[in-house]
Amino acid sequence: MKKLLHISDLKQKDFDDIMRYSIELNTTKENLLSNKNFGLIFEKNSTRTRLSFKVGINQLNGNYIDIRFDELNLNRFESYEDTFEVMSCYLDYLIFRTTDHNKLELAYNFFKKPIINALSDKSHPCQAISDLYTLKENFGTINDLNIIWMGDMNNVLFSLIEAISFTKNTKVDVFTDKEIYLQNKDIFNLNENTNFHFDIDESIISRANCVMTDVFTSMNDKEDKENLLSKFQVNSKIMSMTNKNSVFMHCLPAKIGSEVTEDVIKGEKSIVLTQAKNRLVAQKGILKWLNI
Repeated sequence: MKKLLHISDLKQKDFDDIMRYSIELNTTKENLLSNKNFGLIFEKNSTRTRLSFKVGINQLNGNYIDIRFDELNLNRFESYEDTFEVMSCYLDYLIFRTTDHNKLELAYNFFKKPIINALSDKSHPCQAISDLYTLKENFGTINDLNIIWMGDMNNVLFSLIEAISFTKNTKVDVFTDKEIYLQNKDIFNLNENTNFHFDIDESIISRANCVMTDVFTSMNDKEDKENLLSKFQVNSKIMSMTNKNSVFMHCLPAKIGSEVTEDVIKGEKSIVLTQAKNRLVAQKGILKWLNI
């Protein structure tokens, strides 16, 4: 049974197929999802993920049903097992954004049909796939690239690090606070192409093809991390260290003035709108892979 709860649920062929399908569906339309019903559960706020999946399902001629947790009997006394087993009687797929990754695992166990993680507190596989698609579109390859990540060790970084295992020689250099690193390193699936740094190092940043960041304090964080991470703000000084063909990416929403300055996110190196647009492209690639 196919699932996409983490990038690590994929094999190399799965990842390559999703990339290929995304490229194909960017220029062609297919009647892939006729008579297929998707349940969408979004416990957390969403703009790009929600819209890109809904539009992608529409473009592939499928149907989606918005499911609100506060309207289910889970709020009364019904169990997860009963709830998701019943959902599997009606739905073909589930797209689930949650505050707790364990809920995704429970849903998969009881739904017994394909599930896509639309973001959890641990990982964001759809974002990582879309971001690598955007890099491929921009540079013509996802191999032999140097990616700089500035800031928090969050769900987006978790999935990015997993995703580069499907590339050849692409590296991620993470600039973050040492305490944050020590708190999180044991839950990350780290690999030989990931390195961590606790101070700005111009010699490393100068090799960057892409500088990425995300909000310093995520929705599930109990403590504000802005003071800890302030020296890792992506500003014009940081971008001036990179090579002339480098790009800036941010998964959005951005807190301008915190993790990134306005002149960078709206500057000539920024491809954040292309990155956002490609959420739809990559989402359709994921949907095709799920349906084949």
